[in-house]
Amino acid sequence: MIRGESFEVGSHRAIESMTCGSITRKLGVGQDVLLLGGLLLMALGNPRLCLGEDELPRLTASVGAGVNTPLGKTAEFTHPEGTFAAGLGYRLSKNQSVLLQYYFSGLPFNSAIIDQLGFLKPRSNLYSVTINHKREFRISNATRPYVIGGAGWYHRVTTITRPLAVSEVLCSSGIAWWSVACPAGTVPLDKVVAGSTSNALGFNAGAGVSSRIGRTPVSWYLEIRYHYVPYDGVSIHAVPVMVGLTW
Repeated sequence: MIRGESFEVGSHRAIESMTCGSITRKLGVGQDVLLLGGLLLMALGNPRLCLGEDELPRLTASVGAGVNTPLGKTAEFTHPEGTFAAGLGYRLSKNQSVLLQYYFSGLPFNSAIIDQLGFLKPRSNLYSVTINHKREFRISNATRPYVIGGAGWYHRVTTITRPLAVSEVLCSSGIAWWSVACPAGTVPLDKVVAGSTSNALGFNAGAGVSSRIGRTPVSWYLEIRYHYVPYDGVSIHAVPVMVGLTW
C-alpha cells in the first residue's frame, strides 16, 4: 500500500507501468526506508522506470556484417566480398548520435587481374576508422529510419608473394592498382612491393532502418552505405549492405 493506492509486488506488469516520478510523488518524508530500497532495486532491474519509456542511454554500440559491392573502376579490379563493422558512440539527443566506427572489407581481385598477375598471388583488404554523424527519424517507439555519414582514415593493404627469380613485372592494366608508372614496358618488382600499402582520407554516407527487439534495449538494423576513398591509381568506390545489432 502507498497512501491508499496499491500494486502487486509480484506483478511485473504493475511494476513496468510505474515510473520513478510517479512513485516518488506518492512518498512522504517519513516513508519506510525499506520501501525506498525496494524501489531502487526495481529501477536497477528496469532502467525505464527512471529513464522513461522513450529515453535511451547516452552510450551506444553496434556490430554488423554483410556484403561489400565495388562500383565503377573499382569493380574492374575487384568483386564482392564479405564485410564487417563495429562501433561505439554517444547520443547527443534522442535522434542524433556521433559514432566512432571500425570497418573491414575484403577486396578480392577479378579473374582478369589474376590472369595478368597470378604469379604474385595478389590479395587486397580495406580497413578504416571513421567518425560519423547519425540522424534518426522515429516513426514509432520501436522502428527508426536513419541517415548516416562521415569521414576518416582508410588503409588499403595488398599482399603479394615475391618470386625469387622475378625482378620485373610486365606492364598491364592490373598494375594501375599500385599506382606505379610503366613507361618502359616493365616495372621493377620492388616498386610493386613498396606500393602494396595505401592510406587516404575517405568519406561515406548512407541510410538504414533499425527496430527494437521486443522489450529489450537491443535493436536489429539494416543499412546501405557508400564509401569513397581517393587513392592514387584506383580509387575505392564501394557499397556495403550490412545487417547487425545496435544498442
